[in-house]
Amino acid sequence: MHQTTSNWLAKQTDKLLPVHYYMVTFTLPYQFRGLARQHPKAMYQLMFQVTSNLLKGFASRENKGDLGFTSVLHTHNRKRELHPHLHIIVPSGRYDVAKKQWHKGDNNYLFNAFSLAKVWRAKMIDAINHSAELTLPNDIPKKWVVDCRKVGFGLSSLQYLSRYLYRGVLPDKDIIKLTDENVTFRYKEGGT
Repeated sequence: MHQTTSNWLAKQTDKLLPVHYYMVTFTLPYQFRGLARQHPKAMYQLMFQVTSNLLKGFASRENKGDLGFTSVLHTHNRKRELHPHLHIIVPSGRYDVAKKQWHKGDNNYLFNAFSLAKVWRAKMIDAINHSAELTLPNDIPKKWVVDCRKVGFGLSSLQYLSRYLYRGVLPDKDIIKLTDENVTFRYKEGGT
């Protein structure tokens, strides 16, 4: 494991609370990937801002408290295709600011993924509409994808995310053949 990756993983592991964790994944629809290709900085900043505010809003309304999380952007899928999505690791619980106290949450429920997806769609469309450099595509899908699943006590999710943090989209070990005109590489079939 790369030294920088090891350091990140150690720091994140030290922050883990003794509670169950959830991995919430927000996927940018196919129709918006052209925007991500043309304006990556603007799109990725919006993705982080919108999901952060969205999760904090859900926590405030549903859990009556604050919540912390770690967000990691993945720009490509395993086939090396542009496929921007955010993985967000969220502890089950809430922080009561007034009492300065942590409260464990429900180990079987964080938020409704369909509700998250509806709000994610609306907030991203609104944010893009208010952006000076971005323009909405013509074919905006009605349904967006958000996955919200329980992932145990968090360590395995951090380990998964750490493997992709400090490397390029195409690691050297996956390059089979390289010529002046072509690159042949291996990839894994997968869902992300």
